[in-house]
Amino acid sequence: MSVWSRWGVIVIIWGAGLAAAGQYGKVSVVFDLLPQLYPDHAARMGWAVSLVGLVGLVFGVAAGALVSSFGYRRGLVAALWLGAAMSAVQAAGPGFGMFLASRFVEGVSHLGIVVAAPTLIAQIAHDHHRGAALSLWSTFFGVSFAALVLFGRPLAVDHGVEMLFAAHAAMTAVMALALGQAL
Repeated sequence: MSVWSRWGVIVIIWGAGLAAAGQYGKVSVVFDLLPQLYPDHAARMGWAVSLVGLVGLVFGVAAGALVSSFGYRRGLVAALWLGAAMSAVQAAGPGFGMFLASRFVEGVSHLGIVVAAPTLIAQIAHDHHRGAALSLWSTFFGVSFAALVLFGRPLAVDHGVEMLFAAHAAMTAVMALALGQAL
């Protein structure tokens, strides 16, 4: 694999990181709009953000071993598909209980992505490019949140929160397809 093709795959994996960060960000940037979808659940709305991270706190240590045994490539692609499916469920406007359940499952997806992706980057990058490649990886949260503030929130304000969730589902599915081919 040439240096340029390795960088192409690394950038696609970084795109998977943007999708993973979007699992947090898509709810964070529209948190004030969620009570419009679930007016009877405002007091429990914090769980919509917290559940994704809670999965990482509880299962983070075991995730490395699980993803390793499943395979980093397969684990990353499967986690992306799982995340895309959960965003699609959320775009359909489920009841609040199902929404929270989808956020919990999305936490599993997120954990799979953030365990597998940097490991794959480290494996794919040439020794002398590994630092730069992993530095690119380190930007995924900030870049994703910035993009969601600039583009995602206006989309949700103009077309509804469900449209933002649908866009995230589409982006995550595109990353799964691209990485299924590239890896």
